[in-house]
Amino acid sequence: MTGRGATPETILSLFAARGDKFDARNLSTAAHRVAKFGGRNRDVRRDRRVTALADACQRCIHKFHPQQLANTAWAFATARIEAPQLFVAIAGAVPSRLDEFKPQELANTAWAFATARIEAPQLFVAIAGAVPSRLGEFKPQNLANTAWAFATAGIEAPQLFVAIAGAVPFRLGEFNPQELANTAWAFATAGIEAPHLYAAIAGAAPSRLEEFNPQELANTAWAFATAGIEAPQLFAAIAGAVPSRLREFNPQNLANMAWAFATAGIKAPKLFVAIAGAAPSRLGEFNPQALANTAWAFATAGIEAPQLFAAIAGTVPSRLREFNPQNLANTAWAFATAGIDAPRLFVAIAGAAPSRLGEFNSQALANTAWAFATAGIEAPQLFAAIAGAVPSRLGEFDPQALANTSWAFATTRIEAPQLFVAIAGAVPSRLGEFKPQELANTAWAFATARIEAPQLFVAIAGAVPSRLGEFNPRQLANTAWAFAKARIKAPLLFAAISRAVPSRLGEFNPQDLANTAWAFATAGIEAPQLFAAIAGAAPSRLGEFNPQELANTAWAFAMASIEAPQLFAAIAGAAPSRLGEFNAQDLANTVWAFAKSGIEAPQLLAAIAGTVPSRLGEFNPQELANAAWAFACVDWNNDPGIFAEIAFLVVADLDTLDDHLLSQLHLASVHFNLEWPDRSWPLSNHQQMLLAAHQCQDPTPSQFQRNVATALDRVGWTHVFEHVTEEGLSLDMAQPDAKRAVEVDGPSHYLERTRIENGPTRFKSRLLRRLGWDVAHIPFFEWGALDGEREQDSYLRARLQIFARTTRA
Repeated sequence: MTGRGATPETILSLFAARGDKFDARNLSTAAHRVAKFGGRNRDVRRDRRVTALADACQRCIHKFHPQQLANTAWAFATARIEAPQLFVAIAGAVPSRLDEFKPQELANTAWAFATARIEAPQLFVAIAGAVPSRLGEFKPQNLANTAWAFATAGIEAPQLFVAIAGAVPFRLGEFNPQELANTAWAFATAGIEAPHLYAAIAGAAPSRLEEFNPQELANTAWAFATAGIEAPQLFAAIAGAVPSRLREFNPQNLANMAWAFATAGIKAPKLFVAIAGAAPSRLGEFNPQALANTAWAFATAGIEAPQLFAAIAGTVPSRLREFNPQNLANTAWAFATAGIDAPRLFVAIAGAAPSRLGEFNSQALANTAWAFATAGIEAPQLFAAIAGAVPSRLGEFDPQALANTSWAFATTRIEAPQLFVAIAGAVPSRLGEFKPQELANTAWAFATARIEAPQLFVAIAGAVPSRLGEFNPRQLANTAWAFAKARIKAPLLFAAISRAVPSRLGEFNPQDLANTAWAFATAGIEAPQLFAAIAGAAPSRLGEFNPQELANTAWAFAMASIEAPQLFAAIAGAAPSRLGEFNAQDLANTVWAFAKSGIEAPQLLAAIAGTVPSRLGEFNPQELANAAWAFACVDWNNDPGIFAEIAFLVVADLDTLDDHLLSQLHLASVHFNLEWPDRSWPLSNHQQMLLAAHQCQDPTPSQFQRNVATALDRVGWTHVFEHVTEEGLSLDMAQPDAKRAVEVDGPSHYLERTRIENGPTRFKSRLLRRLGWDVAHIPFFEWGALDGEREQDSYLRARLQIFARTTRA
């Protein structure tokens, strides 16, 4: 039975003929030799005589010596022969006799139970208690196998691992490559921190990599990546050693190698290129996890590999039944992250996932939603299923999963009110766990989805200011944008952002610059230093701005009434040659911004006027009204056609416009009728409606305006306060019979500025003068800048004298 000619057949035949005569030594030897000579032969595993041998060993287990117990367990584990009752018997016999076991027998017993996937917690606990005091007797193989066994079995044994970690570094010269790799793998799998051990392995391995087989190379890289250990020299050595040997690697090794370098954040382009070249022709051998991990690795590493992704996209759909939820989620995530267009793959995943969502963990749910949203794939049934599954499981979600889920639903415009309500309820108490990106994305998502969640926003507004130093430019911009979009008043938050941004504008990209300005303007937050900083930073970078960013930046400065002539001049120079890229909203916002700011830009306005008529069908009613007002405001008189065409289109939608937009159309009507009195005006039958809307705009006189009125009374200029002309134009102070008026404009801190040249002021003055009025302007200044009542009166008298002289002239 132990001779050179022994085979599994001869051994099993002998057992069948004389097994009743076998003692414990014979039984153990037979099992060991069947495993040694038969290996993992399927025919051997299916042989009924093997089952009988296992039963015989079980019956005689109380007579087995330690070596026989260890060898028998090793044999059945090595041959992958299922013998659960035998393993249970061995597990019961070992603990009371551990003092008799040699180190190799202890290691082999643990290895066998781990390999056979037999749960035996009491056995492992007993071995874990017995090993540390005897580690000096263990050979390198025993040390590596023991660590490997406990890691594979998932047994927590921190004291054992600490003891091994202390013993190994001094003996690494005795370890062969497999033992080095298995030790690293075991500590990484068990999640044991052992920096000295890893450092020792990282120092010993590079000079010996030629001795490592592919699995050992892959396992070593995987272990350091999983443990999060920085070992640049080790990874560099592996990256150099692997490409020439890729033909020796099996699919699992290829996938693990790519995964390890991606997880460790190690740039190894030559390695990834080599894997990308080797993998496609072998994808049929890849299991689902290897397929998913390979795609994930290339996406995470940012490596472009279109042929590899195309091959994976072609392979996966027919095999989705083999994929577990994490493989499904990781595959979708990888293609979305890599920006690979794979509609058939996404459609297949969207079809397979809904019925299995109960198996998805929280990260897989969030990543799947994120992937489809990022890839722009419509999957309403999938999102509906996710929206239904998530609320009851929010306790399992970490901050990133909460933020990504809300971001995905907001990005895809999928209505899921119950989901958002649940997230809004779950987040506030956990904001301390959220990273800046998660805070910003959550706020952005609720604002984009137009979900009212005041308590959530209040909580975020309270959490952010003290952490702004951790926020990157995109996160600062998106947070401000979200609060402005949601119309949430958060003055302390905006004040903190306005202080944080100016010194960091060099880090902002054009979108961040535009969104930040847009947010402060929309929220009505005064931030002169912030706007000044943006106005200084933007002009030299306008070549990087896309049309929306150009338009939004101009709109923001106009809306905030910030004077930035150099910025507007730069936009006026950059925009005309790119108007073909502007959408309707960009065109309307740009002309509106220049009109509102009173910036003369004839070439830009002419270019927009030439572009708009052929594209008016793209404009919505609000954009039409804004464009009409803007062209009127800049006194566009070259061609009445643009006004007529806008009016013709907007007339059918007047009922959908609010009073502000109708008021703008009224002012455009006044301009048109004054400029071209003989031309037909499509809105002529709606003049009363437009006038009524204009007149119902409530006047908002400032305290300065009231002070000026009082002072004018003192100097004898009697007047009507807030007079409205028959055309609906509101005057701050007027003498209607004489058609004289005083307008208070601002803001200004300088008395020598006698006129505030913004667009609406010019427009109103021009209309009034064409209607026969004489208008004087008094700048809005800080009243305290005038020292005492006498100087105030002197200033006003001087202004009125100018006004009187102008009138007489």
